[in-house]
Amino acid sequence: MTTKQCKVNGITISYEESGSGEPLILLMGLGAPGSKWAPHIAAYEKEFHVYAPDNRGAGRSDKPVAYSYSIEDMAADAIGLMDSLKIETAHFNGISMGGAIAQYIAVHYPERVRSVILTNTFPYCNVSFRRAIEILREANGQLDPVTAGRLTQWLIFAQPFMEEHEDFMLEGELADMAYPYPMPSYAFKAQCNAILAFNEYRNLPSIKAPVLVVAGDRDLFVPVSLTMEMVSAIPGAQLYMAPNGGHVQHWEQLEKYNQITMDFLLKHKTDKKG
Repeated sequence: MTTKQCKVNGITISYEESGSGEPLILLMGLGAPGSKWAPHIAAYEKEFHVYAPDNRGAGRSDKPVAYSYSIEDMAADAIGLMDSLKIETAHFNGISMGGAIAQYIAVHYPERVRSVILTNTFPYCNVSFRRAIEILREANGQLDPVTAGRLTQWLIFAQPFMEEHEDFMLEGELADMAYPYPMPSYAFKAQCNAILAFNEYRNLPSIKAPVLVVAGDRDLFVPVSLTMEMVSAIPGAQLYMAPNGGHVQHWEQLEKYNQITMDFLLKHKTDKKG
């Protein structure tokens, strides 16, 4: 992957770029940089020209104080990145908050969308999910990094995975929930507030692009009921529910997730040859 930057909507957006072929834009979730897509980019880059931006406030992108952090604004950043790179249309995959951004793009910028994967995401915040986001928001900056990381792990990993892979979570690559280029507390809280204000549910029936929804059936963070509401609202949406998968089933069951999403993307390539 190559890290690049461009000016979008008055701020600098950093993004990872890799591969060749039809454009695929990967939108990451709360607090995380685009580089966290690396295990999936390794599969996607074989068939697609992949772009993984850092959302405003995260990674190497600007972390403005005076600018909004709404889902609408982050969607505009993604579209601005496409404009800067002269990308007319693209496939999208969004994880969690990134899936909210992808929904907004599919609804409000339909002419820019070839296909959409919505991973571990939500159409709005129900009470349970809202409470989880509020806890993370208020705990940010109050807890020490180790405790904060353990809280995050407990929320996003499935219980079966935690029971079977404790050593991996304590010492492996998933142990450190901190990322390079630390995110200021105000920026993290601003992203939380963007999630809390998001509600695109009533507009989902207008989506025309092919949609695949991927989720885990043991997701504590985003309840399965929210997933099912979203699937029911999107015309023709396909669903893959990962057995025993948590909010990060895309890490817990990496090979299966990459296979399911790659099959969907290849099915909807405009140029079947490459």
